[in-house]
Amino acid sequence: MIKGVFIALGIMLGSLLIPLVHFVAFPASPFIGGYFGIKFAQVPRESYAAKCLLFGALLGSLFLILVSLAAALVVALSDLGQRFLVIIWVVVVVLTLYTGSMSALGAMFSVLRSGGQSSEPAEAAQE
Repeated sequence: MIKGVFIALGIMLGSLLIPLVHFVAFPASPFIGGYFGIKFAQVPRESYAAKCLLFGALLGSLFLILVSLAAALVVALSDLGQRFLVIIWVVVVVLTLYTGSMSALGAMFSVLRSGGQSSEPAEAAQE
């Protein structure tokens, strides 16, 4: 699971670094990262929906850590007023929720597109 999360994070950071393309690519990158990253996630005893939600939560948590560090660095190095301080932390929360939910949706779309195969053989046999 962690390997897939880091692949999704790499896709997100890679789309952020491309000049002029990042305006279009970065908002879609959590979905794209979830779509490709879930293929590397190995969780044997979970349904595909739980696996996708766990993937989105892990990617959102990792993104929260990175964005919180960046926001703390900006706050520490700049002299912003109280109003901008609140705006920065609201943006951190919104970006984290966006990243987690979009990556979970991308992962679910990937699983459904591949035939909705569950990671458990017994569940796949029942369908």
